[in-house]
Amino acid sequence: MTKAVACISAVILLIGCQSMNQTRPCKSYQVPNSVNQQLITDLKVLASPKMAGRRTGSDGHRLSYQYIIKRFNEIGLLPWQGSHMQRFAHPKLGKRVGTNVLGMIQGQSNSEQYIVVTAHYDHLGGRGHHTYHGADDNASGVAMMLALATYLKTHHPQVTVLFVATDAEEKGLLGSEQLIASNTIDLDKVLLNINLDMVGRAKRLYYLASWSKRDPVHQQVKMIEQSCLISRRTHRSFSNTKIIDYKKASDHYSFAKQGVDFVFVGGGQHADYHTPRDTAASISPTRFSNRVSVVEQLYLIFEQRALKGITP
Repeated sequence: MTKAVACISAVILLIGCQSMNQTRPCKSYQVPNSVNQQLITDLKVLASPKMAGRRTGSDGHRLSYQYIIKRFNEIGLLPWQGSHMQRFAHPKLGKRVGTNVLGMIQGQSNSEQYIVVTAHYDHLGGRGHHTYHGADDNASGVAMMLALATYLKTHHPQVTVLFVATDAEEKGLLGSEQLIASNTIDLDKVLLNINLDMVGRAKRLYYLASWSKRDPVHQQVKMIEQSCLISRRTHRSFSNTKIIDYKKASDHYSFAKQGVDFVFVGGGQHADYHTPRDTAASISPTRFSNRVSVVEQLYLIFEQRALKGITP
């Protein structure tokens, strides 16, 4: 997650949570063992010492996007416009080259319009003798995106779904901005962006949707039994010195600026945020895998909401 923040005077809850919602335990979902094992494997590989923090342009970065392409092929995601890769240059990257990774599932009833699911895979790399592994930020989001892609491959989404592992988010949302600026995607055909960032460690996930808090979709999200989801626009940083504006906190903001509906799913900052301590060992496999079903249910709810927007 990038450090973009806004100086806002108060923490605002878009949907207030009753005290009982804050204290009740999260439901434990039954996750198929194969899904659980692959989820944890993807997390550990992307956050491994071999990947060296996945800094854009590094050897670890190259190994990371090669691994994601391999997983896209194993899942059966089709190339987008003939390729799984979109390379880009940017002044903020100097001589380094960014690489977005793209794969799609064709929609059953509407293949012309699509939902874009994003999760950035880059991180900070190494500094001195330390490696910033970025397990929660954001190997967790990529691993969850791969789990969602696996689910949708066998459950046949209604609209085409484009999965994008974005690059250079940590440098200022560069990968998602280049995805849009290059016309790799047609914004007129994008129904929704779902962005996953830092979903591995928070006790309760936050979500922010572009639709009004009065929209019935939020009541549907509440119906996900003990889903551990809280709708937030802002939150205090771990240091308690800044207010994080979740609308601007990650790649969904690139879509929001273009007027595209979005759903951000993530977690708050923690003591290991942007430190070498953000490792796979710091993420509970049980808690992380329990969220797979929550994210799957969220996708189905917001897919239906997006489709309502184009119903004659």
